[in-house]
Formats: sequence, structure tokens, C-alpha cells
Amino acid sequence: MRQNLYYILFLLLIPFLKIQSQETEHLSVKSYTNKTIYSTSDTVFLAIKISLKGKFHINSYETDDESLIKTSIISNTDDITITNVSFPPDKLYKFSYSENQLRVYSGEFILGIKFIQKSQKDGKLNASFKFKYQACDDKTCFSPQIIDVKNEIIFDSKNPSKSTFNDDVFKQIDFSRNILLKLSSENKKTDTTKTEITNADENKVSDFIAEKGLLLGIFFIFLGGLALNLTPCIYPLIPITISYFGSQASGNKMQSIMMGVFYALGMAVTYTSLGLFASLAGGMIGAALQNPIVIVILSLIFVSLALSMFGLWEIKIPQKLAVAGNKNRSGLMGSLLMGLLVGFIAAPCIGPFVLSLVLYVSKLGSTGGTGNIILGTFLFFILSLGLGLPYIFLAAFSSSISKLPRSGEWMEGVKIIFGLILFGMAINVLEPVIPKEIFKIVFPVFIVLAGAYLILILKKGQNNKVFTYIKSIIAILAIFYGAWIMKSTSSIQNEVKWQMLGSVQEITKSIQSANKPTMIDFYADWCAQCKELDKNTYTDNEIIELSQKLNLIKIDLTKDNSEINEKYSIKGLPVVMFINSKGNELKELRVTGFLEPKEFSKKINILLENESKK
Repeated sequence: MRQNLYYILFLLLIPFLKIQSQETEHLSVKSYTNKTIYSTSDTVFLAIKISLKGKFHINSYETDDESLIKTSIISNTDDITITNVSFPPDKLYKFSYSENQLRVYSGEFILGIKFIQKSQKDGKLNASFKFKYQACDDKTCFSPQIIDVKNEIIFDSKNPSKSTFNDDVFKQIDFSRNILLKLSSENKKTDTTKTEITNADENKVSDFIAEKGLLLGIFFIFLGGLALNLTPCIYPLIPITISYFGSQASGNKMQSIMMGVFYALGMAVTYTSLGLFASLAGGMIGAALQNPIVIVILSLIFVSLALSMFGLWEIKIPQKLAVAGNKNRSGLMGSLLMGLLVGFIAAPCIGPFVLSLVLYVSKLGSTGGTGNIILGTFLFFILSLGLGLPYIFLAAFSSSISKLPRSGEWMEGVKIIFGLILFGMAINVLEPVIPKEIFKIVFPVFIVLAGAYLILILKKGQNNKVFTYIKSIIAILAIFYGAWIMKSTSSIQNEVKWQMLGSVQEITKSIQSANKPTMIDFYADWCAQCKELDKNTYTDNEIIELSQKLNLIKIDLTKDNSEINEKYSIKGLPVVMFINSKGNELKELRVTGFLEPKEFSKKINILLENESKK
């Protein structure tokens, strides 16, 4: 009887025996397996529950700013192969120190890992993973830390567990969000020789939609589809196609409308399929776009397409495909097939826009998750609706065809506008490989010059008043937008002038030789609040004027410097110290977080007043 009780008690304790726990001042980590004993051919399921303490939060596995520390998992065991790493959806939060929303985790969340044993040997395997994170609160960011998550896995092919446990934990993990499939080659570079599981920062467009609204993005893509109907490859086909619908329908208006619907449906199938492919291949495309050579090649493609818009050369589709697309076919299925093929026929004109959307959707798809893949596919469907809607409308009101502007020189003007846009895209694509100072000048100058070109040089289409009016509006907007960018760039040129030091000895020497109060700013590239101080506080005119009376020192703690941290009691960043001319810190003035210019100036004034009393 007693033996049976011990056996029952043992069974009840099994799930708890397979739970491992670690803890830091910011969070606690618990790991769970789904079995007690595995066969050597089994896939091991591991759940890692992260519980953040108090007001702490950590960055997501993907960030808007490449310099921020991403939350990641590092495999530290040679005898395993990771097949799946699944993070839950992050949250967008707006903090007081930041103008933009940040992707973070807070509270409690669970990530999942699947792995297999390489050697497939029975016995114990010490599977070790390193969980890397950076914790912040509302004011301060702390140095990145790594927790060693250890799990003892037992393999016994003869007596594997027949049932699973911890199901309540594992059901909270969406293993379809496998970011491992989206990794780029740079994720393999770590501060150890192991593999770091992170996600490339390639989601800026989707971040914009998340902040500004999906409906706005959908609206502009739909407008883009409508605008593509004005290109020389498509516009001349509209009246011919609608007339064909009318002849096939034999005067039946509803039949004519249905042919327009099926024609648009064919276009939707073509472009939605392309969107699905771009979403699924997002990780591969995103990884390629991290390569400078690929970026340059892509920019050259845009330049080549732009030159074709200016008439320097012509893109032609294969003759057989053109004949197949223009061949008359009867019935609704004939209209569907023509719609399927027209996307390829129109490629010389709409290809550039479609290519830019492919890059966008690939970035969206690279973030993982079924939802993002569906969204990327849906956006291509919206594009096809913009392309196809005029056919449905004109099929319903076929008498309106005669009111359409006739093809003419104004269409060449449309091509040139598209060509200028493509040149701009070519420059924009090169942003990662161009020095920031040069890009901030070249890009807005091009936009201004493009607007001036449209007004002063482009004479094509002057006989068409509508085109001339639209062209003038586009040109004026381009000039104002380019000038606004240049003004924004130049307005940030004035800032506090620092001397960069890197050791306690250099700091001490500078303070002693200055003979005036000192302000020391401790920062790191991964510190979001530090960036806001640089951007908003140290560019304020009053702060700049007051800082000229101080000895200004800036210390980069992106890489841990224990000597400086211990000497000046740096536990988190940012930290700003105020020291009088005698070398003594006024500790009550110390800043440990983002501070608005008005409040920051009060601290400098107190330092200067204290100095004048001596």
C-alpha cells in the first residue's frame, strides 16, 4: 500500500521535476519540456516562460533601431539541431522618452523551441541555451545580460514516455511563428562560436503601418493600382478591352459587367499569387537585402527601369506571350484567362511598382506568422483591385469610354514622372551603403531637382490641361517636401559639443585640467533614452548655450567597462553627472533617464550658481 502511494506521489511530481528555473533582478526564467523520456528520433519541445518584474520591459526579437539589443536565444550545445524558435507577438508601447512606439515584451510571455539530437544516442543530454536580453524601465536601460538556461534531456529509445505533460504551457505557444526560417546569415555571428537566433531588422514598412494604420496603407496601394492604368502599356488597352466585352455580351449589360469582373479576377489571381510567394519567401529576400552587393544590384535595376521610362531603351515581352494575351477568347473563362495574362503583358510599365511592393511584402513576411503572410498576400490583392476596378466600372457604363482622354503625348509625360520616381527609389535603396551625411544631402536635393525638372524642362503633354495641372501639383509638392527634409536635417546640426573619453584616467585628467564645472554623459548605442537625450535635449538652443560654460565629456558604454561602472556607480543608462571645478560630484543633480530641455537646464543652472558662490 505504501509503495503504491510513493508511486502515485512520484507521478504527480514528474512535471515539476522537469521544470528548470533561473532568476535575475529584472526577470525570472522557467523552462519546461513536454516529456520525461524521449526516443532518440523524437523532436524535443521546450517552453521558456519569461516573467518580468515590476515595471521592467525588454526589447522584442525584432527592433526598429538596429542598435537596440534584440531579445534572442543562443544555442550552446553542439549535439543538437534547432528546428523551430517561436516568439509570441510583441507589443507596441509609447514611452515618455521616445517619439516613436517601441516593440517590447512586458509582464509574462512564453517562447518555444524545437530541437533534435544530432548523434541520436541514448543517455543524458545537457541541452544548454543562452537567453540574451536588455531590460529597461520608464527611465533607464540596463546593460545586456545573458541567462544560461540548462535542461537535462533523457533519451531512451526502448522506454520513451508514451504521454506528454505541461500541455497547459505548450498550448500557449504558436509554433507556426517560426522565426528560425527567416534568419539571415548575420544572425550566425555571436560573441561565442554558437548560433544566435534573432531576426533581421527588416520590418520598417510594417512598423509604419502598425503605427499609422493599416487602412491608410491599403488606400495608397489601391491608388497605386489605379494610377498604373495610366501607363502607356495599359491605358491604350482599356477601350479596346471594354469594346471586346460589349461585343461578346451581345448588348447584355449584366453579361458585360460579369466579363469585366472575371477579367479583374484574372488579374487578381496573378498578383495575389505573386504576393503569396513574396510573403512566403520573405526571409530569403530579406536576408539577400542585407548584402551590399544585392543592394547595389537592386539600385541598378531601378536605374535601368527609370532609363527605359525616359526612352533610352525599351523593355519588350516575348512575342508569344503578347499574342497569347491579345488573342480573343469567348465567354467568362476567356475574360479570366486574358486577365491572367495581362499582368505579364503590362510588366514593362507596372513592373517597377510591383517590384517595390514585392520588397515591402517580403519584409512583412519575414517577421513570421500566418497573419503577416495573409496580410502580404492581401495587399497584392488590393493592388489588383485598383488595376481591375476601371474595367468593371467602364463595362457597366460602356458609354463612358468615349469620354476617356485619348492616348497621346501626355502619356510620355506620365512615363517620365514614373522614371523620376524610380530614380528616387534607386537612391533610397542605397541608403544602407551610403554614409548618412551624404544621403541626407543627396536624397532631398534629388527630390527638389526632380520637381524643378517637371516644371522647367518637361514640356510633353502641355496640350492636355488635366495632365499639366496634375504634373504641376506633383512638382510643387516634391520641391516643398525636398526642402522640408533639407531643413529638418540642417536644424539638427547645432548640438552640444562633447569630447569623447574612454578611461577613468582620461576623465580624471580632463576634470582636473578644465578649471570649470564638468558635465559627463554616459551612454550606449543600445540605450533608447540616450538617443532621445541626444536628439531632443542636447539640440536645444538653451542647453547648447549653457553647455559652453562647462567641460563636456561623453563616455561610450556600449561595450561593458567595469572600471568606469564601478568608479562612477553606473547601474543603468543614461546617466549624466554634474561635477564642480574641485572635482566633486553634485549627486542631487545626477540624471538617470531622459529629461526634457526645460528640466535639464535647471540642473545646469544650479551647477553654475553653486560654482559662482565659491
